[in-house]
Amino acid sequence: MIKNLSVFFCSICLYSNVFANDSIVMEDWLISFENKTCWASALIIEDHSKEYDPDNDFQYTVSFHNGIPLPQFTIVSNSNGKVVTAASIKFDEYILDYDVIEDTAFSFPKDDRKILFNMLDGLAPKVIMKINHEDILPTPSVSLKGFNAAYNFMSKKCNLDNSIKAMEGIS
Repeated sequence: MIKNLSVFFCSICLYSNVFANDSIVMEDWLISFENKTCWASALIIEDHSKEYDPDNDFQYTVSFHNGIPLPQFTIVSNSNGKVVTAASIKFDEYILDYDVIEDTAFSFPKDDRKILFNMLDGLAPKVIMKINHEDILPTPSVSLKGFNAAYNFMSKKCNLDNSIKAMEGIS
């Protein structure tokens, strides 16, 4: 009996990392993590009080790879037949363009830290995008409800805290 319990306990310890590679929800953000990559996604919607509409499933994602504290932002459509063909985000007076590759819009590395710090400071990005070459109006936005908590969780989970010192002086 004790041998069986020991084997069971050791199995749980050995395989706990497998089960840790999973997802959790923090308010409006879904956080996923696998090995050294963490990412968080939120819906891009016009009215954040409305129910989820699978025909308008546009997602905004921030990801961190290999424990490096440099973010990558993407915009993608998960709706059948709807493809992102152009995208930018707007914070108050300035607009940051994205590069669309196939059906995904990617932020430019020179803008990533600006985007991250604006969001951490509570400025919600308005998403200017075209789906199938048609403007999406009115301009939708990304909810920041839970974003700071999601970022803090990813920072610990992907060990970003330990590599932040290496990024000092980078803007």
